[in-house]
Amino acid sequence: METRNFINGKFIDSISKKNLKVVNPANQKLVGNIDQALDDEIDLAFEAAKSAFNKRILLDMDPKEKSKMMRAVASKLREYKNIGGKLLSQENGKTIKQCIGEFEGAADTFDFYAGMTDKIQNKLIPSGKDTFNYVVLEPFGVSLQIVPWNYPVSIFSGMVAQNWIVGNTIVIKPPELCPLSSNFYGKIFDEVGVPKGVINIVHGYGEVTGRKLVRHSGNDYIVFTGSPEVASEILKETADRIIPCHFELGGKSAAIIYPDADIDKAVDSTIKGIFKPNAGQICVAMSRVIVHPSIKDEYMTKLISKSKNLKIGSGDSSDTEVTPLISKDQMQRVSNYINSGVQSGATLALGGEESENKEGNFYEPTIFDNVSTEATIAQEEIFGPVTTVFDFTNENEAIEIANSTNYGLASGVFTADDQKAKWTAERIQAGIIWHNDWFVDGINLPGGGYKKSGYGRDGGVDGIYSHGQTKRVSKRLYWEKFINNYR
Repeated sequence: METRNFINGKFIDSISKKNLKVVNPANQKLVGNIDQALDDEIDLAFEAAKSAFNKRILLDMDPKEKSKMMRAVASKLREYKNIGGKLLSQENGKTIKQCIGEFEGAADTFDFYAGMTDKIQNKLIPSGKDTFNYVVLEPFGVSLQIVPWNYPVSIFSGMVAQNWIVGNTIVIKPPELCPLSSNFYGKIFDEVGVPKGVINIVHGYGEVTGRKLVRHSGNDYIVFTGSPEVASEILKETADRIIPCHFELGGKSAAIIYPDADIDKAVDSTIKGIFKPNAGQICVAMSRVIVHPSIKDEYMTKLISKSKNLKIGSGDSSDTEVTPLISKDQMQRVSNYINSGVQSGATLALGGEESENKEGNFYEPTIFDNVSTEATIAQEEIFGPVTTVFDFTNENEAIEIANSTNYGLASGVFTADDQKAKWTAERIQAGIIWHNDWFVDGINLPGGGYKKSGYGRDGGVDGIYSHGQTKRVSKRLYWEKFINNYR
């Protein structure tokens, strides 16, 4: 297991002589240590990335060669998926199956974008017989990318692959809570022969290393996945330089369940949307359910019955359904929100307690009913296995509730009526709308937020264009001179 920073094409010995500890959230046991990057390492990373960009390594690379490089990365990710997936499970808490799947998904991402290297083409724009105009997609330069802890391997892949297509070189910081599995990328990039300086991986705490990275003068473009609060700090830190940013932030995703919905499908989607995927630690979690009173009793009865029997446990157990929260701090955060919900007058229909396993960061699946739309638990992202249930009387009220937060990342509608689904999707303020299911996704599909959920898009062709900038080149043609030269 490599524990050093990866800079300019190689792992380097620690200059700062500092490291950070990584613990298993299921049992608090030490998984390992990793070197912390401070001033010297950060300077080296940006110098390497800037040098690679100035040499136009990615820009001038033949699309076929870039594709070959990215497919080689994909192949290595699959080669290391079992050992990498086990390590990711230990440091993150998700099931080994989920973590192996994350490596597989990361490989699929590189394969997809490998097939896109020669698909991004210049556009000729006519504007009269006397002018010639074309538009090209160009990179920003050196891209600082900050990866979250909930899906570190898959988000890492999306960030890197899309930026490589455009031509940005990269300084990337994996999450401090689970950085070890991300270091497989350094090993892979070395083995594949990715050119020096094109990708640089540095580790450290967000408050220290992250802040130094954001403030560094070598930044040309920042990609961040995380909370709106941190995104706001990034904007403040970079305001004077007006650095372009790409943000995928939090969510408070709502599902509207109409009277004609398949209730069993809605229940299963709720469990999948809030409890099973990483214990609700996902920005598109189904954290709000807006259900019609005519079916609410049946929906709640079935939801509670199934949820209370979910198996809570560590990621190395094959029958685990609800995995641990990432840290003790996150446990306290969830607990505070639950206390707030009770104090607001909401009905605690299920859960609300820490699991009996006191070694790990385990919390029971929790359901609140009779929730005010103004309550804190209805407005703020909890990032845990907690969902809130609301009533509505008509379609307009359902839309009003769905749009009543400052977030707008994902949402869902459950109905047998396709016209009603279309009407609802057109009115919900969110970047992703799912119909009759949750997590209907694909590499070729764009995703991103409205409002405080961020801006910019990832996935598909939209993701590529979101990580670059367009340049127009125009020329006036002098036809008489042209014709005379060829008479």
